Amino acid sequence: MENAGHVIALNHVGISVADLAAARRFWVDGLSAREHGAFGWPTGTAPADESLATQGTAAEVVLLRTDAAFMELFAFSSPTPATRAAGTPGVKGLVWASADPDASYARAVEAGGTPLAERRVTCPDGTPVTLVEADGPTGLIGVLVQVVDADANPLPPVPGPVAVEVRGGADADPARPVDLGVNHLCLDVDGIDTVRGSIPGMSWHHDVTESSGGIAAVCYGTTGDGVLVELLESRTPEAFLSRTRLTHPG
Repeated sequence: MENAGHVIALNHVGISVADLAAARRFWVDGLSAREHGAFGWPTGTAPADESLATQGTAAEVVLLRTDAAFMELFAFSSPTPATRAAGTPGVKGLVWASADPDASYARAVEAGGTPLAERRVTCPDGTPVTLVEADGPTGLIGVLVQVVDADANPLPPVPGPVAVEVRGGADADPARPVDLGVNHLCLDVDGIDTVRGSIPGMSWHHDVTESSGGIAAVCYGTTGDGVLVELLESRTPEAFLSRTRLTHPG
């Protein structure tokens, strides 16, 4: 029977960071994310430029994992990142579950976060993080996306365990992928070609690309209101960002 295609869950968010060591300190030392690997690319790497729809990119990347989702920290050396302006469409907040949110809040502030209010802190690159008491997975459990018109946004519903909430109210031009803050969200999918064809108003940056001998497939695109989205199909448990590696990373 032909695969109808569907979204499985949020796989990861990507964050453009000004200082990789400072970002690691906040997310790993402050909020107890675990390291999952690292990679990078030099200027002139065409597939990276194509995926991000940005010319001349170069970056070092650190991968992290939590109980329910991965994270990517991008330190772009080219083009030079700028501060992400208020009102731009995209991810405007994260929810982080902890067995002891008050202690996690204190560690996050000590590790370089800026206090906002009780159990709310801004990461070093400008994204607010709300600490909540864990009732299940710890780590990243919620993502707030702001767009111009939530009713017109084409993002498909994303099943848990990480909740993705889309709100309206964005009123500025989209930021560049290199600009500081959360720069994209990645959805785990089954049937990537079908899912790719089912999301209206997307500008896909390239055809579906297979990686690692075909054990994974990926595609990047931008919604009509300026949100950068990655679709990822992990075809075996050995795929590098397969959900099986969240709890069994070996």
